[in-house]
Amino acid sequence: MKTGIYIYLLFFVFLTSCGNDDAMQPIFAEEDNSSELFFSEYVEGTSFNKALEIVNLTGSSINLTAEGYSIKKQANGTGNWVGELMLTGSIANNQVYVVANENTTHPDILNSASLLKAGSPMDFNGNDPIGLFKNGVLIDIIGHLDDPEDFGKDVTLRRRPEVAEPTTTYDPNEWDLFETDNVEGLGSY
Repeated sequence: MKTGIYIYLLFFVFLTSCGNDDAMQPIFAEEDNSSELFFSEYVEGTSFNKALEIVNLTGSSINLTAEGYSIKKQANGTGNWVGELMLTGSIANNQVYVVANENTTHPDILNSASLLKAGSPMDFNGNDPIGLFKNGVLIDIIGHLDDPEDFGKDVTLRRRPEVAEPTTTYDPNEWDLFETDNVEGLGSY
């Protein structure tokens, strides 16, 4: 009889002690979010068919204006960054923001554009590194800084899906290469 009481008492203590700890709370894995926005697509097509896509995988909506995001280019891979374009509006988590040359005649580029701009930096060509800046600090780059060799002439570059962070050093292995004027993926990530 005493054994039954002890078993009952142990079972009661076990049940009441489990109710007060966190063991019964579900454990959710934290999402793997990017630390910052980054370029996800680069279109250097015929004539004015030029576009840049930026993706937000940070886990939060980003106010581009308030956070001081901009794009600049290094003309012909030499000299200072020029043609600063301040980005406006916001970009929701898991969404993209497309900046395109306003003189493009490609309907898919026009339909995907969040912002249209003529001139610098949206007049880039295959040897103009393009930088994404936050409050004047470079956070991501397409192309080799201080190198006048063509890295992206007459091509579309799409960041590989396994790349989840920006980088200030261009690595062509992070990008898939597509033919001129290929914009199949522009506007979505």
